[in-house]
Amino acid sequence: MGELIFCSFPCAKNPYYLESAKQNIYSIEELCYFLQDNIYLLDENIMTMEFCRWLEKDVGAVELAAKLERMMDEKKGFHAFCMQIIVDSGYFSKNEMQFLGMKLQKMDHQSSYENRKVKADQLMEKHMYLAAVREYRNLLMQGTDNKSDIRVSGDIWHNMGTAYARLFCFERAVGCYEKAYELSHRVDSLKAASQAACFMEDGERVQNFLYKNRIRPEQFTAMKKNINELCQMTEVSEEFEKLTKMERLERVSQLQAHGEISRQVEQWKEEYMEFRG
Repeated sequence: MGELIFCSFPCAKNPYYLESAKQNIYSIEELCYFLQDNIYLLDENIMTMEFCRWLEKDVGAVELAAKLERMMDEKKGFHAFCMQIIVDSGYFSKNEMQFLGMKLQKMDHQSSYENRKVKADQLMEKHMYLAAVREYRNLLMQGTDNKSDIRVSGDIWHNMGTAYARLFCFERAVGCYEKAYELSHRVDSLKAASQAACFMEDGERVQNFLYKNRIRPEQFTAMKKNINELCQMTEVSEEFEKLTKMERLERVSQLQAHGEISRQVEQWKEEYMEFRG
């Protein structure tokens, strides 16, 4: 059962684009809904006069816009800026405000490097794989001398490998997983690299991978067999059934099949745009 949320302020005709989250918002309530689960996707880039003007002119939140402008003049931080929105929106319960306040405090105590990693991880959770890859790469290029941040680098390489694997870029995925294994020596990184290698078409590259990581051919063959069995299981999935239905429809009516295929392609386009972020 869903819930109905009444907006305290008008919905804007012109949306505000959250650059860091790659998303349009049309109301304070929509912003708060986004904040509830994606607060790490926001950053200091929201602290602009443009955002305040949007609140004032398009949403009608005149008092809130004025408060936020004063906070920027007084050089208040991102934590205080977000909390002002959370408190003045009237959207959250007392417990929810406390919970978000704790999240913001945690962000204050974590390094910028750690916060950006969490942001990239949230992009992954939203299936925005290319956006996540860009964020992971920027983090790795940034570099750090902080030992705790260096330990996080292995996780970043592993997660970037997962993003590439979900984009079917298996050779890049293998390279990322290997780098993750070099840094953190996590067995699951080597296992993920082996699984991605099963989908590589370059036989020489596969052999080099097996030799380098001391994986016996019989182990790799058994892994490929397990993956093939999993692939066969997709034949009973809803998506596979759609494709089979379109194939049967084409034999009956090419016109109807064309319409169904066009609708499916449009759906895949939308999903791809989400992956791109």
